This record gives sequence, structure tokens and C-alpha cells, in this order.
Amino acid sequence: MTTNQTQPHTIEKILAEAGSVFETAQTIPGLLEPSAQYQSFLEKISDTLVSDKLKIAVVGVIKSGKSTFVNAFLGRELVKRGAGVVTSITTRIQKGKKNQAQIRLKSWDEINAELRKALLSSHDGSVEDQFSKDFDIRRKNDRKLLEKIYQTLIRSLHPDLGAAAPEIFSIRHALQGFDALKDLVESDETVACFESREFERYKDHISDPDKAFYIKDVCLFVPVKDLEPHIEIADCQGADSTDPSQLSRILAYLEFSNLMVYCISSRTGLRESDMVFLKRIQHLGLLENIFFVNNCDLTEHETLEDVLKIETNIREDLRLLGIEPELYSFSLLLNHFSNIPSKISKKDKLRLESWQKETKMVQYCDLKSHEFKLRFKDRIDSRHHDLLMFNPMKRLAVFLNDLTLRIHIYLDLLSSESLKEERAKQAILDFHQHAHRLETLVHDSLDNAIQGLKNEIQTHVRQMFFQDKDSVLKDIQEYLSLLTFEIESFKDQGREIDFNGILFLIFKEFQRRVDLYVLEAVKPLLKKFINQQEEGIVSFFQSLFESYQVNLLPVNEYSNLKAGLLSGNQEPLGFYSDLGEIKKIMDIHLPAGLFEAQYTSKIKTRVMAGFGLKALSQFVFSLLNKRTTVSFTPALKKAARKIKAENQKIFKKQFEQFGTDLNAHYFFPLIDAAARDFKEKTKERFQQYAVLNTKTEQFFTLKHSEKEEWKVLVLSLQQRLERLMELIQPFISISIHKK
Repeated sequence: MTTNQTQPHTIEKILAEAGSVFETAQTIPGLLEPSAQYQSFLEKISDTLVSDKLKIAVVGVIKSGKSTFVNAFLGRELVKRGAGVVTSITTRIQKGKKNQAQIRLKSWDEINAELRKALLSSHDGSVEDQFSKDFDIRRKNDRKLLEKIYQTLIRSLHPDLGAAAPEIFSIRHALQGFDALKDLVESDETVACFESREFERYKDHISDPDKAFYIKDVCLFVPVKDLEPHIEIADCQGADSTDPSQLSRILAYLEFSNLMVYCISSRTGLRESDMVFLKRIQHLGLLENIFFVNNCDLTEHETLEDVLKIETNIREDLRLLGIEPELYSFSLLLNHFSNIPSKISKKDKLRLESWQKETKMVQYCDLKSHEFKLRFKDRIDSRHHDLLMFNPMKRLAVFLNDLTLRIHIYLDLLSSESLKEERAKQAILDFHQHAHRLETLVHDSLDNAIQGLKNEIQTHVRQMFFQDKDSVLKDIQEYLSLLTFEIESFKDQGREIDFNGILFLIFKEFQRRVDLYVLEAVKPLLKKFINQQEEGIVSFFQSLFESYQVNLLPVNEYSNLKAGLLSGNQEPLGFYSDLGEIKKIMDIHLPAGLFEAQYTSKIKTRVMAGFGLKALSQFVFSLLNKRTTVSFTPALKKAARKIKAENQKIFKKQFEQFGTDLNAHYFFPLIDAAARDFKEKTKERFQQYAVLNTKTEQFFTLKHSEKEEWKVLVLSLQQRLERLMELIQPFISISIHKK
């Protein structure tokens, strides 16, 4: 069987047949307890396959062809494309029964809290006096105040620094988008739906950054044949957008994506902004599954040799980053127009006709496009198999193996040979006794085992965050000690703003540099540490489950049979804790607040105290008198050092607090939730083995002819189980750790 080609149909067949097998087994007295757990388990697999999407992120800088790729991939003009910035928020797309756009809007509380944070982080502290804690953008006076502060910030910030201040953009977009969205936003999060004839209206929201500020999430549901139900494709914003908050949104989606398509415009090749963005992706360890598409603009290239030269240059540039790229050169717009020839404009038809005359280039693009589609589909199918199929199919195999083992016992129970019948009776008794003893053992020892795991995790956290085992804190302290500022550029701005403003400009530059360092140097280390602890948690429960099963069966023919049933798999069938699902259900998130630069009133006071009254008066005089020769560069450098020194103390506290919160609000709740999951699954497992009940007694007194009738039914069930296991086997033949 080729899983990549027959997977959806095969899975449906497996689930239907498994349901029928369980239903038949429950009609045989004592073989399988009548229970809804098997049906609910199969339903959960179906739900998992539908709800757990493989996430494909389409990324790149502005005007690289991201939206065109999505349209070409889906075979319709779905997302807006054109000149300038047309994607202001990541747009997720899934298969649906009809055209529907679901736009999840922030609540007024979220919006106001975000603006309060933006205001307080975008000013030196004096704004606190005129900015009340009960700020509400819905009030006209509060919007006027917001506008006044925004204009002050625009005038005061150095152009280079303003481009790196996301709070400036947040305030601007909130003001400019208010009138358009005020009637849609509510006290709680709400979802605005656009469907049928209204569907196209969603484009006005995602292409407008002012409206996008009020939006939390956008998901399109569309009935396109080339989009599988288990796939989600996302059209991301341009990575070089002037709004830096968009970069954080892109990276947030990438961190949970399974596959990435990086679009590069052949007009420009790999630009500096591409290199910067790819370095960030690389630092976060997200380059494992990435395709590069050299989006050929056939209008711009005279010959195929020109296209090949650009492709070669892109490969060489990517290798400078240590990337051996999976790169394909083809025209996204050519593919898109070719998919929908009857729906394109007259102008686009002329463009298509002119491109098709460039035979060599078109043939090359078609070849590379075909290669890309085959490789892309293969990667999607294999990832879908690894991520979505392995765990539920492996657990289903556990159920079926147990049922197979029971069938062998029941066939002996129905045998005319007294020796086999006695052996079956003894096996049923042993099952019950061992299951009862182990259930008691699990109940009595699990809490101590869990506490041991917590202690182990706590030790690792202490070593990481309090003893600085990986030198995270030491490295950022060294980075800060070497950090320097171009003081003269801040002094030039001093003729337009006051002394406090200059100090705040220094802080904003310091904050920007710290944020970049955290993104590139700290987050990858944190991600690695957290992944190691989570792998340890999964491994702990897997080992615990296996250790509890060691002596579940006595050493006899049945236990040997069980070993034989499992021998076809690469690893034992057992317990697997899906931490991703647990985190989603329990809403468990990593703590925030690591290495966030601060410019508090206390810091400001200490910095100012370092100048002294005389120095301050001379400084003010120098601003008013351009002919003064007094140099305040040393004093400003001293102020910068003070800002760094105060934040070094803050960072140490933040680092240790992050470790404390990581234990209390992330790892410990995760372990507790995994323990509950473990208890439920082991209890379910013990119940499967506790097959001894009064109904089995009737087999001991059956006549020979009656035994033969039951035997025919059980043998038929056994054959169905064998066929079912053959269907499941390809799905459980890959290790869970395979990427």
C-alpha cells in the first residue's frame, strides 16, 4: 500500500472496520466489555485528523509573490495581490464546504490594554500623569489624548529609531482604524463572518493595516479541490514591513508551522532584508522543512540564461548562511493565470500570451514547477503521516493487539481439548489478578513517581536559570558591557526635544538592540531547553507505562504470543503523551517577560542624579546657544552606561523569575495534566485486561455444537483483525521522533 496516495481513503476504511470489529467483539460474552470508550476513541481519531492541521507558512519579503503562490496553489483568485503591501495580517486558509471568512476580533479590553502598554513603553514616563489607567479608546476625549501623544512621539523620535518602535504603529493604526471597526468590536472577543456574496469583503480587512490592528486572527474556509482537509496554508505579511510588530506575528506563526515556502523575486534576487529574515529563522531553528521558490518575472528576463544566472546567485547567497537550498525557479503568475484562463482580465491574457512565446523559459518553468509540486506533495504527505497518523494509529493497534490476545485465549476456552480449556481458564484468572495488583501499584506509587519527575525538572530549571548553566545571563551581560551608542546622533536630536527626550532616545535604542539579541541568541537556547524537558516528560511516562506492564502476564504461551504480536513494530506499542494536545486543552503557555528592557522613574532619577544641577543647566544652555563649545558627550555616555547597568540588575531578576514561572505555570501544570492522562489511559488498559466476569462462565458448560458456533464467529473476527492490522501497520512503522 502507498500511504501517500491512499491515505484518506485508507484511514476512513480503518476507522469504519475498527468500529465494526469492536461492535462484533462486544456481542461475544466476556470478550470485550460493552463500553462507549472504543467508539469515543475512534471518534476522537476522526476529530484529530480533521482538526489537527499541517501548517504551511508562505513567507518572504514584500512583493516576492507570497499571495500569488497561495492563489496558484489553490487554483483561484483567493487572496488579494497587487502593488504595495496587500497582506497586513497572517491569513490562514483551510478547506470548507462553502466560502466563508472568519475574522476574530479583539475585545475592547484587549485593545485598551495593548494601547496602554504601547503608550507607557513609548514615552519616558511623563505620560503617566496625563494618561489614566481606565483609558478607553471608545471615549472621544481619550482618542484626542491618544492623538496628541502620538503627534508628540512622531515629532520627538529619531527617524531610525521610530522605524523600530512597534508601539508607534500600534497607536497610529488604532486611531486610523477606529471608525471602520468600532461597530464590529465588542466587550468580548467576537467573530465576524463573511460568506457567500459577502465573502470578498474580508479582503478589505486583511489588506488594511489600520483595520488589522483590531483583528486577532483570520481564517478562510474554501471549497477547493487541491486543498486537503488536514492542510492549513497561511499567507504571511512581508518580512520587511516597516511595522516591526508584523515580524513578531510572522515568527509566532512560523514557530508552530510544519512546512515553509520562502518566495524570492527574480527581479531582485536575495536582498539584504531576505538575509536578515532568514538569519532570524535560522537562529530560531526553523529551517528544517523549507522550500525556496525563485518567482520568475518572465517580463523582466530576456533569456533562460538570465533566469539560470539569478538562480545560481540565489543558491550561492543562501550557502553563505549555511543553507543547502531546495530551490525551484518558476513563474507563480504564469501558473496562476494558466489555472484560471477564463477568469483573468484582457490585459492579463495578453501578458500570458506574450509569456507563452518565450518557449525555453516557459518549458524550464513548467519543468521546475512540476518537480516542486511532486516534492512538495511528498513532503506534505510524509509530514501528515508522522505528525497526525502515528500516535492515534499506534494506540488503536494497542487495542487491537489486546483483542487479538483475548481471541487466542477464547479459542482455547472454546476448544474441545481439556488442556487448552484449563490453560484459558487459568489465563483469565491470572489476567484479573495481575491487573488488580498493578492497578493498586499504579495508584500507590504514581504520586511519588510524579514528584520525582517534578524534582528532576526543577533541578534542570535551577541549573539553567539560577546557576546559569548555559551562560545565557552571562552572555547577555557581556553583550551589554560591549554595547556602545552613537551619542552624537542623539545630541543632534536634542535641539528639537528636551533633555529627558534625549535620554529616552538612548533607552529606545538600547531596548531595540536587546530585543534583537534576545530574538537571535536567547530564544533558540530557550526553545532547545524547553524541548529537552518536554521530551523528558514524554519519555518518563512512556517508561513508566512499560515498567508497569513487565509482569502483567505470566511467562507462558500467551505472554510469548503477545511478544510475537508486537514483534512486527519498530518499538513497543504503549503509552504516548501528546503534550501539544494537552497544552491546547489546558491553555498552558510559556511565561513572558524575559529580558525586557525598562526605563522606570527610578532609573530615570538615578540617571539624572549622575549629571548634577550644574551639568544640567549647562546642557540646557548649550541647546539654546549653538555657538557653545561645551561637550556633553561624556555625560551622555555615562547616562547610557547607567541605563545599561540598571537593566543588567533587572535582567538578572527577570531571568530568575522566568525560571520560577516556568516551573510553576508551565512544567508543573503540564506534568499534572500528563499524569491525569496517564491515569485515565492506564485505567482503561487495566479494564481491558480484567476480562473475568460472570458471562464467561457460560462457556465452561457449553455443548460441543454450541462451542463450534461461537468458535466460527471468533475465528471470523480473528481474520478481520489480521486484515485490519495489515492496514494499520504502515502507519505505525515510523518512529515517533522521526522528523
